Amino acid sequence: AFFGQRLPLQGVACPAQEQRRLASMGCGVSMAAHAPMRQLVLLGGGECGKTTIFKQIQILYGTGFEQTSMDWIYAIHRAPVRAVKVVVQALKNRSDEYQLAEANIEAAERCMDQHQSAMNLTQEAAEDMMAIWSDPAVRALMENDPTLDLDDNARHFMAKIMEMAKPSYKPTTEDILNVRDPTRTIETLDFQYHKAKFRVIDVGGQRMERPKWNLTGDITAVVFVCALTEYNQVLREDVKQNRLKESLNLFDIACNRRYPDKPIILFLNKADLFRERIEQTDLSVCFPNYKGGCNYDPALAYIKQKFLNIRKDKSKEIYMYETTATDSSNMEKIIVAMMDIVHKQNLEQSGFN
Repeated sequence: AFFGQRLPLQGVACPAQEQRRLASMGCGVSMAAHAPMRQLVLLGGGECGKTTIFKQIQILYGTGFEQTSMDWIYAIHRAPVRAVKVVVQALKNRSDEYQLAEANIEAAERCMDQHQSAMNLTQEAAEDMMAIWSDPAVRALMENDPTLDLDDNARHFMAKIMEMAKPSYKPTTEDILNVRDPTRTIETLDFQYHKAKFRVIDVGGQRMERPKWNLTGDITAVVFVCALTEYNQVLREDVKQNRLKESLNLFDIACNRRYPDKPIILFLNKADLFRERIEQTDLSVCFPNYKGGCNYDPALAYIKQKFLNIRKDKSKEIYMYETTATDSSNMEKIIVAMMDIVHKQNLEQSGFN
């Protein structure tokens, strides 16, 4: 069941008297109607996949995107434009190593000029971008340069760019899940799972958005999202700062300062992409003391321990999962963790802790 649309955040707290109620997760039918709203705050750095999880909740428990899919056209059309700009700029910076085929040079110039300012993806622009993307120099660059700052969705949208340029194109749910959509405001979504009522609060992860993290009121738990692939990337807003180290710093803020008494559900996201990347780039580029080589399991274990070491209160609950951003089963993981959290909170409130 879905309570409504995205709501403006007007005081996060639940009524105090409701917090004294024992029933929340099916502990008595007569008390279910009085169950408090369990509030989850979604935190994480920019581009970690946090907002994708928020979209999944909208799809699974909300109204979905069937009626609003065309609202995403502009953001989706910008995805291949941004991807081609990244590779063309990289080619210019490394012109001694990689050169476009002569037939594609004019197309590259158009991609860096008129196609960048276009409001919609035209057939001509799609053809130019596909020519660049298919150029042997670009293929070699992407294969050999693990630091290339492509969005994770680049390959998804480039694979269907000709379809996207058609006037009849309508974004699919997969397209909407994949498109990059930075959170600029605090967004909330209410839903019900069996007898439990939830409110999910999505807060922007870019540096300028982080002052909004200090939400007051009755937060039940924090869902913190970190992209495992960040270990060899830098921030867009600060090229001197490694993204994974930034995520560890943010986790410290969330875990020990902003919400020290709240359990944390930690999503180590983009595990599928991390499995591919770790085979090419050693984790030691981020953590020189790491000695596990280009192997998924020891690298993942090392990152997990980094997060656990940050927790000052060793009794603080951390529910840790490896996830894939567009996998709808992420929500099941949140629900399982929340059921355990609420059960323990109920025991504490009733004096059985």
